[in-house]
Amino acid sequence: MSLEPALQPEPGTSDRLCPPEPTMVATHITKRFGAVVALADASIQIGNGEVLGLVGDNGAGKSTLLKILSGAIAPDSGTITLEGSEIQLRRPSDALHHGIETVYQDLALVDTMSAVQNIFLGREELSGRRGLRALNLVGDRSMRKQARQVLNELGVKVPSVNVGVKGMSGGQRQCLAIARAVLWGRKIVILDEPTAALGVRESGQVLDLITKMRGRGVGVIVVSHNMQQLMQVADRVTVMRLGRSIATRTVSDTSAQEIVGLITGAVPPDEHADQHATASVVGTPGS
Repeated sequence: MSLEPALQPEPGTSDRLCPPEPTMVATHITKRFGAVVALADASIQIGNGEVLGLVGDNGAGKSTLLKILSGAIAPDSGTITLEGSEIQLRRPSDALHHGIETVYQDLALVDTMSAVQNIFLGREELSGRRGLRALNLVGDRSMRKQARQVLNELGVKVPSVNVGVKGMSGGQRQCLAIARAVLWGRKIVILDEPTAALGVRESGQVLDLITKMRGRGVGVIVVSHNMQQLMQVADRVTVMRLGRSIATRTVSDTSAQEIVGLITGAVPPDEHADQHATASVVGTPGS
């Protein structure tokens, strides 16, 4: 198995103002749960090597949109394209097939398993004998090597890939979950509140990891309530309110105060917010 994009040469991060090629575009996404309209008209775009912040008050539709992009639930209407081709995300396996990985707040780590076992959980290498999975080989040389390699490439420090994750710090666990997503998520990684409940030092480690992911060409969507941290790592921010994407701003051209104003309604939304969300990426005209 090749480590894409973790082992690709890291391009210079000083090139952030060059427009990345669009990777995923979601337009006019709607979703109802009975009489409740969770998403009325949501549109976002994420480019190669771009960090997109997704913000909004509770009930704005962020979690629903995240679940749709992750394949956990299907939209009622709207389109999602990946590298120019329309895709259907009806189940999580569809997203995984297309190289889209999500790290939820619970991290989905098994405390009694080691780092390497968690990284390859459900994706253990085949034994070669009758095509059966050799579960006793979860920690074999090949997988240990790949686990160490992706962790080293991303600068994630853990006591050992063979040690159970139960004894790891919150920051180490978060970074391990993100590293697993990078290993398997070839195109897009979605992070749901990645620094929630972490201290200042551990949050800094996660933010550094997000920056490294950008440098390796991974599109990163970060859902966060921490505006200060988001403004540090994001290239653009899309604001949601009442199930709609109401504005998208380039971080270099906005402020945390304006974003908060858009969230609360103190700042009026863009007149054509859906077009702004999907028509430009970093460095392009009108961004």
